[in-house]
Amino acid sequence: MIRCLSPALAIALPTSLLLLAACGSPPPARQAGGGQPAATLVDPAALYCAGTGGTVIPATAGGRRADLCRMPDGRTVRAADLLNSHNDL
Repeated sequence: MIRCLSPALAIALPTSLLLLAACGSPPPARQAGGGQPAATLVDPAALYCAGTGGTVIPATAGGRRADLCRMPDGRTVRAADLLNSHNDL
């Protein structure tokens, strides 16, 4: 097949294929941490609880996250309820 191509095209074709292959992006690097996500999702209610001086108590209810917040005065409330009670939605 190369014999039927002009000499310039016989050189340009393989060269262009090599250049195009070099322009590709490298495969994504594997994480050493066993496939852990790079960023962790943060619960806004838990952040609000901690920001008010409370202590976040991780909890789940019905398979969903339902963190509790122990307030500085000793009360324990749902973190989401605390956030919603202080913010108009």
